[in-house]
Amino acid sequence: MEQRLREVLEGREGNYLLPFFWQHGEEEGLLREGMQKIREAGIRAVCVESRPHPDFVGEGWWRDMDIILEAAGELDMRVWVLDDAHFPSGYANGKVGEDSPYGKLLLDYYHIDVRGPMKHGGFIIDLEEGERLAAVTAGLRRAEGEENPEDAETDVRESGQRKKKNGAKAGLYEAEQGEKLCHIRDLSAFVEKGILYWDVPEGDWVVTVLKITRKGKMRSGYINTLDRAAVRFFIDTVYEPHYARYGALFGGRFAGFFSDEPEIGNAVEHYRIGHSQAPLPWCGQLEELLKERWKEAYGIRLTSLFCEAEGISPRARVEFMDLVTELYGENFCGQIGDWCRQHGVEYIGHVIEDNGCHARLGLGTGHYFRALMGQDMAGIDVVLQQIRPGYGEGRFHAIGGKGTYDGRFFHYGLAAMGVSLAYLDPKKQGRTMCELYGAYGWAEGLKLMKWLADHMLVRGVNYYVPHAFTMKDFPDRDCPPHFYARGNNPQYPYFGYLMHYMNRVSHLIQGGSPLWKVGILYNACGEWAGAWMPFEAAGKLLAQAQIPYAVIPEDGLEKTLLTAGGGAGNDVITAEVLVIPFCEYLPEHVLAVCGKAAEEGVSIIFLEQLPMVLETGRFYQGKGVVLPEADLVPYLRRLGVDGVRCTPRAEALRVFPYGQKGGNFYLCFNESLAEPIDTMLSLPEKYCRLWRYDAFDNLLSPVSGGAEEENGRQIRLRLAPYEACILYAEKAEEGYAFQDGGIDMSCYGNEMLPEEGCRQALTAGREAASWLEVIPDKGWKLTLQECGNNAVPRTLSWNLLQDVTSPENLPDFSGVMEYETFFDSPCEGEMWVEIDCGEVGECMEVWLNGNSMGVRIAPPYRVRGKGKLFREDNLLQVRVVNTLVHQQRDYFSRSLPLEPSGLLGPVKLRIVSGASQGK
Repeated sequence: MEQRLREVLEGREGNYLLPFFWQHGEEEGLLREGMQKIREAGIRAVCVESRPHPDFVGEGWWRDMDIILEAAGELDMRVWVLDDAHFPSGYANGKVGEDSPYGKLLLDYYHIDVRGPMKHGGFIIDLEEGERLAAVTAGLRRAEGEENPEDAETDVRESGQRKKKNGAKAGLYEAEQGEKLCHIRDLSAFVEKGILYWDVPEGDWVVTVLKITRKGKMRSGYINTLDRAAVRFFIDTVYEPHYARYGALFGGRFAGFFSDEPEIGNAVEHYRIGHSQAPLPWCGQLEELLKERWKEAYGIRLTSLFCEAEGISPRARVEFMDLVTELYGENFCGQIGDWCRQHGVEYIGHVIEDNGCHARLGLGTGHYFRALMGQDMAGIDVVLQQIRPGYGEGRFHAIGGKGTYDGRFFHYGLAAMGVSLAYLDPKKQGRTMCELYGAYGWAEGLKLMKWLADHMLVRGVNYYVPHAFTMKDFPDRDCPPHFYARGNNPQYPYFGYLMHYMNRVSHLIQGGSPLWKVGILYNACGEWAGAWMPFEAAGKLLAQAQIPYAVIPEDGLEKTLLTAGGGAGNDVITAEVLVIPFCEYLPEHVLAVCGKAAEEGVSIIFLEQLPMVLETGRFYQGKGVVLPEADLVPYLRRLGVDGVRCTPRAEALRVFPYGQKGGNFYLCFNESLAEPIDTMLSLPEKYCRLWRYDAFDNLLSPVSGGAEEENGRQIRLRLAPYEACILYAEKAEEGYAFQDGGIDMSCYGNEMLPEEGCRQALTAGREAASWLEVIPDKGWKLTLQECGNNAVPRTLSWNLLQDVTSPENLPDFSGVMEYETFFDSPCEGEMWVEIDCGEVGECMEVWLNGNSMGVRIAPPYRVRGKGKLFREDNLLQVRVVNTLVHQQRDYFSRSLPLEPSGLLGPVKLRIVSGASQGK
């Protein structure tokens, strides 16, 4: 048996959780209580969130950190520190003044319109104090529909070959913005004492003045994340003081630092280069590199970053973005990561990914993979309702109800980027961290939290920063929900069940490797250059067909594409197929790697159309097949790289295959909120014994039945809405006779079919058993305990189950609902019983005749196990806990539905009877 599976069954899994613990300067007793409550939930690390603290890196901060670190030592916990006093990271604890040399530096511009001819023209070059002229150019304005002239300053292109911007799929691409210019010329040499002197030729000209400035609508008060000296100042301001005080704990109790959404910050928006009037990021090193690359075309290329210069802009923008993203990766993330590793701690965190930020400027960092290459884990985050169950197909409204999110990116792109980076970069050791749950509002209870956890686990995410614990006076209005909330969250007693579940599953998908054969190109460079298809469009097609895929950036192509000899030096990601979403342009070096890989047996698939080579403007002529989106999955099926198969199709089923030394795990999750899955699942597992692992109850059972196939095994898989399971294929040689390995085979049923599962668990091959169904019909006693110290319990008698928080009942009720009923049984003695409570809102614990039958925090609300029954007056008790949203109607929750509360049923008991009962 796989060692990691044995460890979780024995309760020896590792810790993969480090929740935020917000600091406000609370008294010592509250800090220690907060640490204790975090540990009680099964969590063995914490990330100290500095943002709300009034005295970061001051005496108040050190006092609180001393207490937390001491408590961590007593509780066998580790401590991480969020690395700044304000969001986002890079604020340097407020030490970056308006004129600081470490602040943002920008490349900005303005236009002057002039119509020629004009002799002896003069134009004021307006520079404010501290600004510096970069270049002055003039370009001829091109009218709409006018053919593009070819001249000495415009790259020669193949006529009639350009892809139109409304190309392959209407609505996929953003329209171009900015002036359309041709015949651009550099006039910088004609500037004297603040005046441009120029004899304007005939035509409608646009003069562009480009300047270096520290002024603009940027993220002011933050360091320049491209500048190495500015980042060193940040390290000296925040990191070095922590090392000076806690250096002896570094690498032990003091685990490391967490960066929260650092950014380029040249604008407080997210935009594609060339699609905004915002200035561009700048630093001295970038200027030197651009001048070296562009030489005498420097001013023209700078202009083409803001304008549409035919034949110039696409390449110039890619070259500019390449340098910007490389400098950010080296000077910010890389420099901080190197410092941390030199001092024995780790560096983790994430950037802003949504709304295309992962490949854009402003709030983004330009290139997700380069931005995080210096960290020790891959990192992503999901906050502010960015992932909503059922909203993976298009756009949906964000909190506030005006802006929107792209559900396709969050469902099919976000986690895939993170998990791919975790296996592309060896120092990350396959670790992907996700900041999760934050600022969803009190409408987010454990039911939604488990769905979100399963959403991430089934994509391979294996470390989590739950958001958040706070010891501020209740209610803390800052980004609820809060897991403990000073004892006011009625769901906190069940929060630990979710944390243990996440730790167990994360343990199983750590230390091995995903079973990927298909890669999708991370096409940020295609987006910078022109029209493009977001990579998640291809990811959606594969995910809904249960085809696992990695997202591969251009920097990682050579080491991930297989060669005819079997591999290219990477032991983890080896792609037999590369899918390239539509891009108008791709750089020559990217296409060269694809061509070489195709020659050596890798299947290269271009969706919709071949790209043009960025440097020449000519269509790519190398090997590869061009497919419409609709043909992608059938083509991959024919290639045999599809992993598992479902008959019939199950688009809501997500499957993550993960290989360990002792066997392969298949994480399965039904993401649908309403539709069950009932399908025949074909696994590529020929010689194995198949098990089903229930990570919530930590129980293992064998999978029997199914059909042997030529290259694997087919079984029936049934999953209710919200339901997840793990299949484990234990490796063996051909003809090997499996042993049970000491596992108690009576512990749990298979659940492929209730009858079959219980028969496996109970009879172990002896006489058949059958079910007897009982429906309680004697009415219910309901005791309500509302949240709040002064709340008085109340008792009700209901003949029919109903929504406690309906308008007719108690719409403001948040708390605990205790249900009791009695029922008669057709048989007596110790028996296997399944109790199905139907619909529940939303956490549930069940007792049968005083004995606990289990806890459920999400559907299906069904427990089963051994229970003692009597012929008459059996006591069934169900405790239900809803969320605080009915009592605390916070701002964040207004964009989530309020679900019903209590036990809604129908409640059914199924009792095993038959000849084998009691054996």
